[in-house]
Amino acid sequence: MSAGPQSAPPPSPDEVTAAARSVLGAGEAGWLVGGCLRDELLGFPVRDVDVVVDGAAEPFSRSLADRLGGAVFASSDDFGTWRVVARGLHVDVASLRGDGLEADLRARDFTVDALARPLGGDELVDPLSGLDDLAAHRLRLCSPTALDDDPLRVVRLARLARGFGLVPDAAATEAAFGAASSLRAVSGERLRDELSAVLATSGAALAFRDLAVWDALAVILPELDSLRGVEQNPYHHLDVFEHTLEALTHVRGVVEQLGGTGNLTPPAEAGLPGVGSLVPASWAVLLHDIGKPAARKVDDQGRVLFWHHDEIGQEMAAAIAARFKMSNRFTAYLGTLIRQHLRLGFLVREQPLTRRALARYRRDVSPWVFESVVVSLCDRLATRGEMTSLTSMARHYRLARSVWSAVGKTPVPQLLSGHEVMELLGLEPGARVGQALAALEEEVEAGDIRTADEARAFLLDRWSEREDGGVGDGGLAEGGAGKAPRRSGGG
Repeated sequence: MSAGPQSAPPPSPDEVTAAARSVLGAGEAGWLVGGCLRDELLGFPVRDVDVVVDGAAEPFSRSLADRLGGAVFASSDDFGTWRVVARGLHVDVASLRGDGLEADLRARDFTVDALARPLGGDELVDPLSGLDDLAAHRLRLCSPTALDDDPLRVVRLARLARGFGLVPDAAATEAAFGAASSLRAVSGERLRDELSAVLATSGAALAFRDLAVWDALAVILPELDSLRGVEQNPYHHLDVFEHTLEALTHVRGVVEQLGGTGNLTPPAEAGLPGVGSLVPASWAVLLHDIGKPAARKVDDQGRVLFWHHDEIGQEMAAAIAARFKMSNRFTAYLGTLIRQHLRLGFLVREQPLTRRALARYRRDVSPWVFESVVVSLCDRLATRGEMTSLTSMARHYRLARSVWSAVGKTPVPQLLSGHEVMELLGLEPGARVGQALAALEEEVEAGDIRTADEARAFLLDRWSEREDGGVGDGGLAEGGAGKAPRRSGGG
C-alpha cells in the first residue's frame, strides 16, 4: 500500500489542540473536555477527542476538518454534535450548553468526564472534583438525573467501570437500575457505537454481565440476555450466556497466537468503520450462539441438542444488525461467521485435509477465513473451561494454523462468467447458476481445473450426471457443492 493520508498515523491530541486553536473565531474560546482528558490522566492512549466551543459548532467543525485533512458530518445523536474524522481519529465538537463552561461540565455524565482544558492553556477546570475521583478510581454521577438525561450513559457506566477499573458508587448503580428501561428510546446507531466501544475494552465480558444484572441487556440486546440460564450438555461447563462471555475473553489471546491483528480484516473493510481492530470479530463471538434458545431440544435419552442453532443465529444476527443500523457488509460478515462457527471442529474429523476440503471451507467463509478460525477457537476454548483437554486444544490450534496457512489468500480465478455458464448449460438466472459456479470454483482452487476449456468440460459432464440423477460428491444437485456437513446438536 502506498503511503498517503490514509496510512499516516492519527493526529495527536496536541496536533488537534493546535489546529482547533487556529480555527477559533475572533473572540471565541474552546476547550478539550471529557474522555480524552480522563484517558490521558489515567495513562491510556487517546483515541477520541471532545471539544466544546462557545460559538457555533458546525462552522468550527468544518474549518477544523479542513485543517486536519479530514471529513466532517453531523453526529446521529440528539445533542447537536459534529464529528471530524481525521486519519482514524474522531473529534467530536459541540457548542457550550447552559450558561457557560461550568454549567456544561455539570450537565455531563460522570465527574471523571467533567474536566476541561482551554485550547490555549494548561490549567484544568474541575468543578466536581473529578480529579479526586480519578485518583480514588471512583465513578460518580455529575447529577442525580445524569442517566435519565441520556440513558445511553447506563452502557457507558459499564464500559468505564470495566474498561478503566473504576468503581461505581451506590448512587450510580442504583440509577443504572432505574434508567435501564429508558434505553428503549436510544437510537440504534448510538447503541451500536457504544456497544462497539464496550467490545474494544479488555473488560467487555464483565461489562455485559453488569448490563444483564442492571436489566439493561434485556432492553438493548434481548437476544444475548435470553442466553442466561440456558443449560447445555455435559460437554459444556457453563450455561450459554456465561459460555459466550468466556469466549469473548479469549479473542485477543487467540488473535495473538495466530499471528496478530495484522491478519484481521480491517474494520472498514468488514463494514464497521471507526472501531478497534478486534471489535468486528468480538461482535461475531458475542453473537455466535444466540440461536441456541430457539433451537434447544431434549431428546428421549435426555440429551440436550441445539440442531440448526447456527442457521437460526445467522437470521437473528441480521435482525440485530438492522436494528443497530449496521451496514450490509457487516451483516454479511456476522452472518457468515455465525453460520460457519462449527466448521473448523468438523474439519478435525476430516484429517488429513484434502485440497478440496480446504477449497470448500474457504469458499464458505470467504473472505473472512482468519476470523472464522478465531471465532471457532474462542468457542472451543470456552466449552469445558478447566476441564479442557490440552491435547485436544493443541490439535484444534494446529488445525486452525494449518487451515489459515494452507487456504489461498488470493482470489480464485474465475474461468467462466455467470452468463457463460447460463449459455453453456441452458439455465435461467437463479440458484442453479450459483451452484454451478460454486462447484467450478472448488475444482479450480483444488487445482483440478486450470483452463476455460476444462471448466466447460467439467460443467457439461457434471450437468449430464445431474440430469441423469447420478450426481457424485461435489456435484450440482440441490444441497451438493458448498453445503457444510450437517451440524451436530452440540456446539
